[in-house]
Amino acid sequence: MNTLRRFYRLSRPFWQARQQWLAWLMLATIIGLGLLIVQINVLINSWSKTFYDTLASFDTAGLYALAGEYALYLGLYVLIFVALDYLRKGLVLRWRQAMTGRLIDAWLGDQAFYRLGLSGEPDNPDQRIAQDVDLMVDLSIELVASLVVNLAQVGAFVVILWNLSGVQTFHLFGEPFTVHGYLLWIVLAYTLIGSVLTHLIGKPLHALNYAREQREADFRAGLLRKRDHAEQIALYRGETVERQHLAQRFQAIAENWRQLMGRERDLSLFTVAYQRFSLIVPVFAALPAFMAKTITLGGLMQIRSAFNAVHDSLSWFIKLYHKLVRWSAALERLDQFEQAIAASRQQVIKAPQGHCLCLQGLTVCRPDGSHLLRGLKLRVGQGQWVRLAGHSGLGKSTLLRTLQGLWPHCTGDWQLPPGRSLLLPQQPYLPQMSLRGLLAYPQVRSIDDVQLVDVLGKVGLGGLIGQLDRQVEWERVLSGGEQQRVSLARALLYRPDTLYLDEATSQLDIGSAQRLLGMLKRELPGCTVVAVTHQEGLAGVFGKTLELEPV
Repeated sequence: MNTLRRFYRLSRPFWQARQQWLAWLMLATIIGLGLLIVQINVLINSWSKTFYDTLASFDTAGLYALAGEYALYLGLYVLIFVALDYLRKGLVLRWRQAMTGRLIDAWLGDQAFYRLGLSGEPDNPDQRIAQDVDLMVDLSIELVASLVVNLAQVGAFVVILWNLSGVQTFHLFGEPFTVHGYLLWIVLAYTLIGSVLTHLIGKPLHALNYAREQREADFRAGLLRKRDHAEQIALYRGETVERQHLAQRFQAIAENWRQLMGRERDLSLFTVAYQRFSLIVPVFAALPAFMAKTITLGGLMQIRSAFNAVHDSLSWFIKLYHKLVRWSAALERLDQFEQAIAASRQQVIKAPQGHCLCLQGLTVCRPDGSHLLRGLKLRVGQGQWVRLAGHSGLGKSTLLRTLQGLWPHCTGDWQLPPGRSLLLPQQPYLPQMSLRGLLAYPQVRSIDDVQLVDVLGKVGLGGLIGQLDRQVEWERVLSGGEQQRVSLARALLYRPDTLYLDEATSQLDIGSAQRLLGMLKRELPGCTVVAVTHQEGLAGVFGKTLELEPV
């Protein structure tokens, strides 16, 4: 039931949306085509009796006519199956696109992606968004459509099997027992026993598949981190450590894989034997009637076909058990992710905006509740430049993140200045995009080349003017100082009302840093600046210094 509740919570936003009427139409068409396949199977079942009876009577002309009839059924089946598969893939894409967009919006909204990292983030959110959504959507469509079609097939063939079974009398302990539709009761009992045993044997596969997704994602994430930090690893010559680290992560995959192999081996031993044995069960069950000559060879083949159709449909749970456990594991991971995002929103603290930045007894805490900075009082007028001073590790950077609305662990009263704000961290974020997009970040609007060229010249990156459309991994191309110059260029283009600098010039020499900050003062005359810097030579740039004391 927990799995079904998770499925309802995750699928409801898509299927309840009014604009998804086309998705409902596609789903109905998929089911309708599946029901047509059931009808063709019913016709083929009836055809099989006629065919084997004709074969037994050596009617050559009749066999040719029946072969043509079967070719027609086969052609229709192929066309319907291909159309059904095409529609199913289209619906999967539509649902996945909507669900991926919703999850990304929720993950990026209100800086949830950042807050999750502060309070026990679920493992590998990238894998959950990319792979688990794909797995859940694809299997959901397949499972729901196949369940409906199999139920319809049961309904169609149950009547046929009941009528073919007739009335049989058995003797038990000398007493006669008359059973109506005995073949139907045999298939029901056989399938029920098989389903129960399948679940008992395969139940541990859920946890193993959950662990598999996690360990595979951990390994991929480890590989990506090695690439992202290739220079640092190379400078340390840390290849041996990294090799051991990756080997440990892959060993976790291998251990999980061995457990999966063992459990799936046990399940396959049962299910393969179960499926193969089911092929002969109807023949032996109907053999007494055939030997008594109450049914023909064609009748025996029709019974076998109908029995297998009912058995095949009732064995839906057994046939798809491997997919069901992967589906339930994906549902659990996505549900955990959504709940974690919802919980992170409760940590959002939005301070009121006033005419200036004003702190009145602000206390900044660690996640465990202990104090980093306590009772802070500060008033910063519009256009003022303030430097936050204090020894390393005191909590200055955390204070900036609190003022930016990112750090939720704080108490007290404060108000934020009006307008837009921007925080420039010590290590700028340089996504792989064109230089013009890199400079404009985080803005989405396009900026004309004249303005971009002017800004590059002002921050000392004139050598990059001819590379505006170049798209490379800029983090590897630019030095640390050049990266910080790009960050300052962003401030010039964004033109915030309040600018927070967190060691934003730490990789520049004092002379260059002084010139760039002086340029910022001239270009952004009304901008309030609050900065953290350990470069004592920059103290004269700021009109006010706040000395922070340890708790």
